Amino acid sequence: MRVLIFGSGVIGRIYAARFLAAGLEVVVLSRGAAADQLRQTGIVLRKGQRTAETVFPRIVENTVEAGPIDIALVTVRGDQVDAALLHIASIQARVVASLVNLPRGLDTLAEVVGPDRFVAAFPGVAGRLDNDGIVTYIEVPQQPTMVGLSSSGATDTSSPQGEVLALLKSAGFPTATTLRMPAWLQTHAIFIAAFESAIAATGDVMVLAADRSAVRNLVQAVREGFAALEARGTTTTPPVLRVLFLRMPVWFATTYWCRQLRGELGRLGLAPHAISSRHTELPALQHVVRALLAGANTPKLESIFAGTR
Repeated sequence: MRVLIFGSGVIGRIYAARFLAAGLEVVVLSRGAAADQLRQTGIVLRKGQRTAETVFPRIVENTVEAGPIDIALVTVRGDQVDAALLHIASIQARVVASLVNLPRGLDTLAEVVGPDRFVAAFPGVAGRLDNDGIVTYIEVPQQPTMVGLSSSGATDTSSPQGEVLALLKSAGFPTATTLRMPAWLQTHAIFIAAFESAIAATGDVMVLAADRSAVRNLVQAVREGFAALEARGTTTTPPVLRVLFLRMPVWFATTYWCRQLRGELGRLGLAPHAISSRHTELPALQHVVRALLAGANTPKLESIFAGTR
């Protein structure tokens, strides 16, 4: 099977290296300094105390060079999608899956790619690119790689969704599925925008984790956002986030998130992206969340967003 990774950031490198280790043929579309670095030093993953061998995917700079592909995974940042639409549309693949934080614009991407070959998904991994070129990462235990299903719910390998699931499982990635991917992405956008804004404003996730008052305010801000989303008819998805933020007492959720922010989820799952995307994807995500909740009364959420300016 030939797999194209469209984008060479942390997420793209994790999936590319894992697919290569599973024996698949992997092509990475990358440009500029990132492409040069990948050609010279390849990809090295570190998970826990284990460092994987260096792998060297084939590097191309456009979709014509990539040639025919079985499955393509789009791993660019959400704020880069519009500029990349024509290039994404030109991918010569049987199936194109987006691993992008895209709470709005799924329909546009599906139309450009072609709805019969498009799959909306979201990564279940996160990490950072260290100065030595090693990607230190985690598989997020609370969130496997999520694959959105069509209305039929088909997951057999004759469906695009089934092909993507089979690909992910072949490399050992935990997966989950949902029939409500737009709601899942909107819920996730509020959660991520709030948490990463708070981390970016503080500059140090451990400082934030130690400030129980700040974390309590963060929990209340997400609660505001979820409540406003539900008032517009979108149920908070997945249910575990609904329970944590809308059903559990604020003190319980505060204790839970203080602990999570101190752990790998905070240090590797949230903080690296919050800091690296502070002036790129994060402001764009804040803008999308504001549009989703336009007219709602969410002062705590807005205050957290304002702290990153």
